[in-house]
Amino acid sequence: MSRIGTFVHGIFPEQWERRLRDFRDEYLRTYHHEKLPQAIYDTGLKQHSISFCTTCMNRFFHLRKTIIRNMESNIRYKRAEFVLVNYNSQDGLHEWAKKNLRKYIDAGILNYYYTPEPKFFHVSIAKNIAHRMAKGEFVCNVDGDNFTGKDFAFYLNYLINQFGIDSLFHFRKKPFWGTEGRVALSKAKFLALGGYDESFFPTGHEDHDLINRARAYGMPYHVIEIENFLHYLSNSTREKSKNFEDPNAYYYNYESANRETSNRNIARGELVANGGILPAVAVYKNFTDELV
Repeated sequence: MSRIGTFVHGIFPEQWERRLRDFRDEYLRTYHHEKLPQAIYDTGLKQHSISFCTTCMNRFFHLRKTIIRNMESNIRYKRAEFVLVNYNSQDGLHEWAKKNLRKYIDAGILNYYYTPEPKFFHVSIAKNIAHRMAKGEFVCNVDGDNFTGKDFAFYLNYLINQFGIDSLFHFRKKPFWGTEGRVALSKAKFLALGGYDESFFPTGHEDHDLINRARAYGMPYHVIEIENFLHYLSNSTREKSKNFEDPNAYYYNYESANRETSNRNIARGELVANGGILPAVAVYKNFTDELV
């Protein structure tokens, strides 16, 4: 945590601290926006189906600011699907989604999944549910505190056409650390790799583990640094360490332990997580009572 962050954390209640961070993130952080190439809109490009996968457990305070803006920012791309997994969030997300997201579901833009089972968050499991439910040929993780940026779907489709369906794309750039989890690859490759590693501690390093396994698997890796697509709302270490079974959980301890496990597995050539099988989880789709 920075000195300013430590100072703010020490004198402000959590909600006010978050509001100050959100104001900084939305209005004060400086990005260089570049004009996107006209080629991304070329009607001659093959238009791949793309699913943007987002999960949430008790982070509605960020999701309510991002999910609708993300859908509206990509609404012109007709083969985009947004997948939102409510991982038993207890903070009003389900009720808000019923009221505010129905029109996107009815328009075929969003598929909303709710699971009432988990008592605690596990990032890999939640992300695997979202990616497994995704219908797109290509899947892209979008953390709930991320803004995709306008026409992100068009640009990602352009990259797929340029570099090939077997490529792995990572949207990140120093010092915009909040988009480290923006990873995109074909659903077929995601499944072949076994998804995110569910044997990990509940948070930390799961995105980089997937990336490193994919690279070792032979997938071409491309880092995309266009700042148009790197907007995000930041989290404090305290927020990153919540919603886990251990009330004294500390994010960076989990991250360090998972990193060691990942490095050891990859050194052994163990590139496929979860035995190559993503276990079934009981989820309900689009506010129905029918189990998926």
